[in-house]
Amino acid sequence: MDLLTEKIPCHLVTGIIVCNAHRVKEAGLEAFILRLFRQKNKDGFIKAFSDHPVTFIDGYCQAEKVMRALFLRKLFLYPRFQASVKDALERSQPEVIELGVPCSPAMKGCQMALLELINLCIKELKLCNPTLDLESVTYENLISTAFDATVRIQLDPMWHQLTSKTKQLIADLKTLRELLRSLTHYDCVTFYSMVRSIKSNEKKFLDNAGWLYTDAADKLYMFAKERAHGKIEEQAKNLSRIKDKKMVLSERNPKWEALTEVLKEISDTEETLRSGDQKHSSVARVLVAVDSQSTCSQLKDYILHGATKVLSGLLARLDEPKQRDESNGNENSEEDGDQTSTKPSKGKRQKTAENQTTLTQLARGETTSKTICKEEICDDKVMEDRGLQVVDSASCASVLTNQQTALLALRINNDQNALIRALDVIQPRYVILFDTDISYIRQLEIFKACRPGVQFRVYIMMFTGSSEEQRFLTSIRKEKVAFEELIRQKAAMIIPEDRDGKIVEDQNAQHAAVAANQTVTSRKGGLQPKESQDSKVIVDMREFRSDLPFLIHKLGVGLEPVTLEVGDYILTQDICVERKSVSDLIGSLNNGRLYNQCVAMSRYYKRPVLLIEFDPTKPFALQKNFNLQQEISINDVQSRLALLTLHFPKLRILWCQSSHSTADLFVNLKKGSTEPAVDKAMTVTSTEDIIRDAKYNIAAHDLLMKLPCVTTKNVSLLADNVNSIQDLCRLSQKDLENTMSNKQYAQSINLFLNTEYTPEKSEPVRVDQYPTKQSRKIAKRK
Repeated sequence: MDLLTEKIPCHLVTGIIVCNAHRVKEAGLEAFILRLFRQKNKDGFIKAFSDHPVTFIDGYCQAEKVMRALFLRKLFLYPRFQASVKDALERSQPEVIELGVPCSPAMKGCQMALLELINLCIKELKLCNPTLDLESVTYENLISTAFDATVRIQLDPMWHQLTSKTKQLIADLKTLRELLRSLTHYDCVTFYSMVRSIKSNEKKFLDNAGWLYTDAADKLYMFAKERAHGKIEEQAKNLSRIKDKKMVLSERNPKWEALTEVLKEISDTEETLRSGDQKHSSVARVLVAVDSQSTCSQLKDYILHGATKVLSGLLARLDEPKQRDESNGNENSEEDGDQTSTKPSKGKRQKTAENQTTLTQLARGETTSKTICKEEICDDKVMEDRGLQVVDSASCASVLTNQQTALLALRINNDQNALIRALDVIQPRYVILFDTDISYIRQLEIFKACRPGVQFRVYIMMFTGSSEEQRFLTSIRKEKVAFEELIRQKAAMIIPEDRDGKIVEDQNAQHAAVAANQTVTSRKGGLQPKESQDSKVIVDMREFRSDLPFLIHKLGVGLEPVTLEVGDYILTQDICVERKSVSDLIGSLNNGRLYNQCVAMSRYYKRPVLLIEFDPTKPFALQKNFNLQQEISINDVQSRLALLTLHFPKLRILWCQSSHSTADLFVNLKKGSTEPAVDKAMTVTSTEDIIRDAKYNIAAHDLLMKLPCVTTKNVSLLADNVNSIQDLCRLSQKDLENTMSNKQYAQSINLFLNTEYTPEKSEPVRVDQYPTKQSRKIAKRK
């Protein structure tokens, strides 16, 4: 806004640096800002950076599109295998220790069952849709993090044509992907809770595409239960100790034991260094990086209290709803006495449902308030004694100097710079990657390259032969392939010299060099056209969240951002446009807001316009049934639109299939018209404010507006001097002249109110021509 209104002096800006350039779109806000800057400053520089090469090869010429939006002519690529980058990183490499943690037999069984179910769903999806291009739906792409977005973009144009089974298969693949990821990221009890919630949920059990009825699903449930409660033979041997909570048969996370060994190794290393070198007295800080906040809290409890107490707490929380149901059942049986059968009440079912945790909450580490233990495991004093602290990614500076181990959750609020910010503040000597990702590896390499001569060791923990390892290797391969593809595209890329916008004006606006309000004709001969003022459109400030203002400005039309109470766009002095999407249209018709907006536009503008935008690739329907209703219904959307057009004859309804067509339509509507006045548009207030401030009855006010010769300028004369419509009808023509201060207006109103109505003569209706009783009743009413 400041660039558009020239509050920021663009000629004083040296340049603009754009981060995360892969997110820039041609019709986005960043591209709009750069266009305004380049139009007013031809000498400033524009530089953009990105560390996501894979996004630049998605789609056709994606890199060239981003460069066009950024006004850039040069593309620099710095892959890991480039000579200069390789030499810079190899000068000061961190000491990397890869820890391959073996999976337990039960984990391997769960993984094999999940892979079998995923392959089954993929085969069924391709079998049901032989015409769709589903080459990207493979196991290798499915385990990547961007699979959901890729499938959504690919199937979004034809989503309405897919069958319900196909949609359910896609939803099932998403569920199985989440389970496969949770197998390596969460503990055994949490994973079992997720599997059990799917199997015990009646809706999910009935709506699935059939994979829950297979043998692989039974194996998955069996192995997940075995990991959480132990084998049946072990349960029978240690039944008494399990009931007394002296023994927990749940499977320990293999990474927990590896983490304990690593922390012990670091402690021994520091003790050896201190004994050998007396100057080595600084505190060796250790940073343990994990993905989620739930994993971070769980590791904190494990380091302080051990695996047995953590797993026993999770099991107690898992069995708490079941124990409460059993206690409620015992109480009901005692109250009922000799009754043989009882049905659970509605309140009990609601309590049970409240205590259950959904799959999304379990995946995010969330629980309901009733499932949280009253006595928390963590103890601040114990944490301080052991030198342990949980670090928030947003406030890493709160780390105490005397604490050695810091836990950091990286995947919070989609913060991509959490690790590098924590490294700069904490300055750790040891980093343990509990959850591995290629972006973490790249940030650690850069951190060490910027600090040569400093001891820095990295421990990478990964399950061998698991989907976690496959996901990591796939991301490395995709990064290399993306850079190779970008190198080939750069070699064949043809970039015009005026791409940066420094030589001439914007080429995209050259076709709009003729002002939108100038009529083009070929009959003027060699005469010079008259100078016309610059074309402009008054835009509401809230509309800049969409891409339509950018597209209008791209066509060479100026924008005046103001806060409008009536309308969204003021094209000319007579045209006011209210822009609606299909969903917003239905909501505005239901709550009556659109009626008030149309009233305000009709009173202040001669040509009010209701613009409805829709996506041509997404179908929509304004009616539930295929056949139109014979009678007008107040609950029908089409009936409300028909009543709206009947009530406001001046209102024009325009349908546009995209923002690009809307921008072209606005330019065509402005041709040959006068430009709008900003001061006048800002003084226009909504109808609701006018009526509420004057304390008028809305229905009576609308009725007065329907009388002849009554306008918005003189309606207040009648409303202030007459108490009701009945008093108005009793006024004489002389009293109306005194009230209206106009003899002609008073005569027209008096004639309208006092003229007797004479109905036209019609033939009498014969009742005998209607054979049925119902038709006779209708005829008598007529």
